[in-house]
Amino acid sequence: MKQFLLLLTISLTLFAQNPKSFSALGDVIYNDVEPFQKLKQLASMQEFSEAIDTYSAEAKVAKEMGLLVDAKDKSIDAKSYLATLRKLSVQHDTILENSTKRFKEAMVDEDGLTINAMVDFGVIDTEDYEKELINYYEEFNEDQNLSSLSTMYLQYLSTLVKDKGTALSEAQREQLENEANVKRMRAKKEAKDAAFEKSVKDEQTREKKKVLNEQKKELGIK
Repeated sequence: MKQFLLLLTISLTLFAQNPKSFSALGDVIYNDVEPFQKLKQLASMQEFSEAIDTYSAEAKVAKEMGLLVDAKDKSIDAKSYLATLRKLSVQHDTILENSTKRFKEAMVDEDGLTINAMVDFGVIDTEDYEKELINYYEEFNEDQNLSSLSTMYLQYLSTLVKDKGTALSEAQREQLENEANVKRMRAKKEAKDAAFEKSVKDEQTREKKKVLNEQKKELGIK
């Protein structure tokens, strides 16, 4: 029994690691599965939920293939694995492009929830939109939860005051950090509540379908 548990632990540890074969391509694919799954929490990304689930499932299969290639298992060849990675890479880029599109729309629509989440999930690189995000933070920070932008804005202020030969006071820095922590906790709670609400709605939908199917069966309707 102990030997079985040891082997299981080793297997799980190995699977947690990305395959070494074609890692330059594979790491990006595997590392973005979790952030992409988190995107499904957003109302603005519901349209792409199915594509994200398909990508995640195929990435899991590909990872198993890659580990077999690493182990020199003859049941899978490297060319097949590489072809699978290239296909997933196209799916990955499509999801990323759609996410970026929704992010830009959120900036115009003043959708702070989408903006904050996408930055927090690491889907959007703040350096690519630094000026726009700083302006957005300054305009909407009081009214929207933008905790994921707080660190970036604090760094911006530090650079700004440094260029002017001054420095942030300890009180100013502490206030900014406290605001960031409070908003980060609020964001986590909101995301958790949203996920719970979605699960409840999904369960209600399943129950309704179940009742409807039972009624059809009783009435002899196919």
